[in-house]
Amino acid sequence: MAKTKKKVKNIKRNDYSSDTEVTKLIKLIVIVSLIVLVFYGITILVNQKEEVETPKTPASVQYDEILIGNMLNQPNDEYYVMIYDNEDYDANLYSVYLTLYSQKEDAIRVYTSQLNNPLNQKFKSDKANLDVDDLTDLKISGSTLFKINNKKIKAVYEGEELEDYLAEISKTEETE
Repeated sequence: MAKTKKKVKNIKRNDYSSDTEVTKLIKLIVIVSLIVLVFYGITILVNQKEEVETPKTPASVQYDEILIGNMLNQPNDEYYVMIYDNEDYDANLYSVYLTLYSQKEDAIRVYTSQLNNPLNQKFKSDKANLDVDDLTDLKISGSTLFKINNKKIKAVYEGEELEDYLAEISKTEETE
C-alpha cells in the first residue's frame, strides 16, 4: 500500500481578541470626533462677528402725516394741514418754517400730507379748487397750507402767500 502523505497546511492564526477591536473602534471614534470639533471651532472663529449692541427702540406710530381725504377728521379743534407737492421747489423751505413754528410754545398742531401719494392722487389737478364745502370737490395744484377749525377749512394759503404766511407764523424773538 502506498502511503499517501498528508500535507499539513500551516494555517496562520491571527490572534485577534475582542479587546484590540474595541480599542481600534474607540480610537477611530476619538479621531473622527476631534476632526469634527476642529472644523467646528474653525467655523465659529471664521464666522464670529463682533456683535454691536444696538439699542432697542420701541416701535412708534407716526401721527403727523395724514391723507387729504381725512384732513377734516383729526381730533384737534384747531390745526394746520400742510400738503406738499414733491415737485415744488420751495418744499424744503416750507418744512423749515413749519419746524420752527412747531417749536413755539403756543403752536397749534401741524399735520402733513404728500400730494404725490397714490391715495391722494384724486385731489391733484392742474387747476386748484380750494373753496369747497365738500372735500370730494377739493382740487390742489401745488403745496398748500390749510388752517382747520372745528372740522371746517378756515383759511387756505398757497404760492407766495403760503411762503409769507409761514415766515410770519414761524418768527421767533431771535429772528425778528
